Amino acid sequence: MALRIMHVVDNVGRGGMQNGLVNLIDRLDPREFEHVICAMRHVEPSEGYDFNREWTKVMCLDKSQDGSRTQIRELVRAIREVQPDVVHSRNWSGIEGVLAGYWAGSCRLVYSEHGLDTSPDAQEPWRRVAFRRLSYQLADRVFCVSHQLKDLFARRTGFAERKIGVIHNGVDTRRFFPDRAAGGRVRQELGVSESDFLIGCVGNLTPVKDHMTVLQAFRAQAGERQNWRLIILGKGPELPKLESFLAEYRDWKERVIFPGRSNRVAEMLRAMDVYVLPSLAEGICNSLLEAMATGLPVVVTATGGNPEVVVDGESGLLFGVGDSRKLAEFLLLLHHKVEVREELGRQALKRICQSFSIDSMVRQYEQLYGSLRGAAAAPVRAAAGA
Repeated sequence: MALRIMHVVDNVGRGGMQNGLVNLIDRLDPREFEHVICAMRHVEPSEGYDFNREWTKVMCLDKSQDGSRTQIRELVRAIREVQPDVVHSRNWSGIEGVLAGYWAGSCRLVYSEHGLDTSPDAQEPWRRVAFRRLSYQLADRVFCVSHQLKDLFARRTGFAERKIGVIHNGVDTRRFFPDRAAGGRVRQELGVSESDFLIGCVGNLTPVKDHMTVLQAFRAQAGERQNWRLIILGKGPELPKLESFLAEYRDWKERVIFPGRSNRVAEMLRAMDVYVLPSLAEGICNSLLEAMATGLPVVVTATGGNPEVVVDGESGLLFGVGDSRKLAEFLLLLHHKVEVREELGRQALKRICQSFSIDSMVRQYEQLYGSLRGAAAAPVRAAAGA
């Protein structure tokens, strides 16, 4: 009998964590695992991923329409209706799934941290810290997608570091791979010539992604280098702020592109000369892995899990959070030295193939879920759910 897993997430839409969930579900053997995705807030049918699989169902609690501060009761009802073997809750926005699963009883509990919404130096309210620690204690398995997140949350909560595992995200190298010819076709569509230097970013337009640093670095160099172009793929609340910044530079109208979200990320990456990730905080960024798998030189902030992915000076370049001057220097270097770009791209691809394959990620999840197969909930949990 297949192991039934209920994945509790904030929403079903576009994002790194959702992308990782898609990759995982698509590759876990449907004879061994079936899935129910429970979105706390909303499902985006026009932009969400295709979960139309006979072994995958999607449900939504629609928290945005609910007047209560929590959804624990609704989650308990959903868990008792679905009767999963495992409830896997992801990130703070889905953490209530741990307590709901504990109250419902008769299921095993997994909780995982996939990233941060704010700077890693930000101080969390004590109530959030306490609830996070309680959830760690109630869960059967706790893990993070990077060692940096593991260290951070162990320090914040006082929870034993040895009890927190790490499963790195993986990238699908069958979808993301170098293809210069395909990239050339996309450049033609975008009106970008072969002689143009195309800098690219991929990610939701939210404050934590700090796209303003890229625009500031671009401003520092673009005035003297008319063939520099910038494309920022994504959608989010920061777009008006970024567009307002660009409004001061009327001659940039054709040089900076905001195409919104795209279903052609692999093709867009192949069109770029350099990928930039300026985030204030990260877990293990899926778009970074995808860019490296495409053979791109990457320039990323030395924060979160980024240094676990990028070996500085070998498979990419690291710069300090918010340091637009250093980013501009790196971009100028890569503009001038094609041989450096090519070598960083080769090493990036090698790094992905050796350490961040999707097959390795899926095997670790199989082992994680498999270790809970057939195990009954702890007696106190079963009693709580009675």
